[in-house]
Amino acid sequence: MSLEIFVLADQRLDTIAAWQQAIDAAGSPLQLSTGRPFAEIGGALPVKLRDRPTAFECDQWDAAKLMAELTEIAFDRPWRHALAFRWGADFDAGASAYLAAAAYAEATSGVIFDGEEGRLISPARAREVARDMEQNGPAIVEMILRNMKQPRDG
Repeated sequence: MSLEIFVLADQRLDTIAAWQQAIDAAGSPLQLSTGRPFAEIGGALPVKLRDRPTAFECDQWDAAKLMAELTEIAFDRPWRHALAFRWGADFDAGASAYLAAAAYAEATSGVIFDGEEGRLISPARAREVARDMEQNGPAIVEMILRNMKQPRDG
């Protein structure tokens, strides 16, 4: 199962460095990989959340097509660009994606569509979700592992 969020905007950032500047300006503990130019972003994007390496998928999508699929969302305008973020069960990857999306949306004056919440969210809400994932993720993983080790009645 993968989770998704999208940033829709009328402009794009030209470089990973510009995106990193937006992340740094927000005070987020996230470091993007600079291994490839922004124009070539597609697939896994390695990042570090604090000192922990992780990655999320990041792809440039057709905004008009995405908006046409999200018929339940009332967009206030036809956005020109969409940046998709996708990850699996890794809480650090999810927190990183939310932090990266929040900074990207702020830097491009865009909006964030959260697939889990099924609505548009603010960059502040995206950072709140990231904080919750980072704080609660380890306890959730521990609970799952503990339950997997318990013998089953049968």
